[in-house]
Amino acid sequence: MMWKKAYLLVFSALLLLTGCSGETALIGQSMIKSADQPSADFQGTFKMTGDLDKLLDAVIDNAEEKKEALAFVNALKAGLKMEGSTVSTNEAKIVFTLNDDKILRDNQLWTGDQKAALEMLVNSNDVYVKTPIDQKYLAINSANPQEMEVDAEKLRAFQDKIEKLTLDFMKKYIDKYGFDFSQVKNLGKESVELPDGKKVDATHISVTLDTPELLKMLLYTAKDATANKDVRDFAIEFMTLTSQFATDNIPAEVAADMKKPSAQEQRAEIEKMVDQGLAFLKMQVEQLEKQYTIDQMVEQVKEAGVQSLELKLDYYIDSDKNQVRSISALSAAVKDPDGKLPKPVTIGWEADYYSWNHGKGTAISFPAASDTVTVEQLQEDENAIKAFNDKGFLYRFAQEISSVPGESEFIVFDLKDNSTTLNGEPVAGVRPFLKDGSTMVPFRFIGEEMGAQISYDPATKTATFSKDGKTIKVTEGSKTATVDGQAKTLPVAPLEKDGSLYVPLKFVSEAFGADVTWIEEVQQAIIEFEKAS
Repeated sequence: MMWKKAYLLVFSALLLLTGCSGETALIGQSMIKSADQPSADFQGTFKMTGDLDKLLDAVIDNAEEKKEALAFVNALKAGLKMEGSTVSTNEAKIVFTLNDDKILRDNQLWTGDQKAALEMLVNSNDVYVKTPIDQKYLAINSANPQEMEVDAEKLRAFQDKIEKLTLDFMKKYIDKYGFDFSQVKNLGKESVELPDGKKVDATHISVTLDTPELLKMLLYTAKDATANKDVRDFAIEFMTLTSQFATDNIPAEVAADMKKPSAQEQRAEIEKMVDQGLAFLKMQVEQLEKQYTIDQMVEQVKEAGVQSLELKLDYYIDSDKNQVRSISALSAAVKDPDGKLPKPVTIGWEADYYSWNHGKGTAISFPAASDTVTVEQLQEDENAIKAFNDKGFLYRFAQEISSVPGESEFIVFDLKDNSTTLNGEPVAGVRPFLKDGSTMVPFRFIGEEMGAQISYDPATKTATFSKDGKTIKVTEGSKTATVDGQAKTLPVAPLEKDGSLYVPLKFVSEAFGADVTWIEEVQQAIIEFEKAS
């Protein structure tokens, strides 16, 4: 069901970018064909664009935080690659690969020669995920009938009905959608080279939507929904199916104490709800049109900070009405609310998507039970997590959903009176303090509470934290620390006070793997971590 929902969500979003008149009719026809014949191979890229680094200058003052944010921005601008195949709306394979995985490596979430990647296999409600450095797949059931106390066959039948109803509605709606796009061009035939090396001739249609055009389209779509019989019928049928499924699957002990409405009563109530909702939407649209012109709406968008907006869509459709390539690019000029930048900053995204082998996508092999680890196994067997490499990001996720971790401990550093408490009990001699804007906390105290081995070399004034194969080294007076051999720059150099070596709290949260919460009102930092066994 997860893949079906994702497919329908994308399909619904693209629906609003099509029409039935002029050049856009071909786009709508190609989407209808994709709905009827979803099987294909695909490859695409997605990346952020614009002056994101300039935007960081406007919103972040701290140099260290800005450096980290820039690493994240660089990863977004380098982009994400997606490739795989769909066999049906129930079966798909997608491999996501980061073009720039430096931020994961810097945070000890990836290792090895390969780029950080995630393979996802979808088979009806079953989803399998695995990275190249993991031994097994993590198996997730997105709609577990046992947890829902629903018969598996009934659940599948319900999902199939919902999917058919939705796709049938989409096809009818696309065919009749009548918004008149003003910026559409047929750029003629072009040769498209596909990722499999083949070339195909395709009709290139370009659609451009600026702020006024987008507002007109959204207003048209809202008005159309209030008067379109297909929309009303779909809403009623969708809600009726959902309501009937919920009613039929009420636990027996609950159903015995409640009056079950008849199918006619359910239908009548749903029709009333839908009609009331459409009437309310119609009233809102009419009030909006009376109050504002499109130009006035554009000015309101500008006042909100978006100075300009442009969405450009390019479709390449072959003679069989298959979309073999689609390019989308969104660009927005955003005004700095604090006035720190002399002019608006441009931000946006670009996506470039190819598909081929329509109707005969590459077959997908799903893993055997012996090659998977389920959520239940992670929660019941503390050794199950060993199937995932602890230098990979999937390991962190598996760790989160596992119930094996021990009890949490809490350390509260109070900067108002420079005191410390551990699980509510005062700790003598541990006094946090501020240094050049950073909260300084004791290295040994936190490390030992986390169950680590802490050693100190007086000759080099270097302290070492060792736990579960992780090694952290800090040196008094040096802003350079090492985490598993990789250099890290600290905002403030560690310093000795009252016989203890103090380090920046921010370093603790990142390197020690602890959760840190700062409460400004009371000047307290709260550290939560797993209690040492």
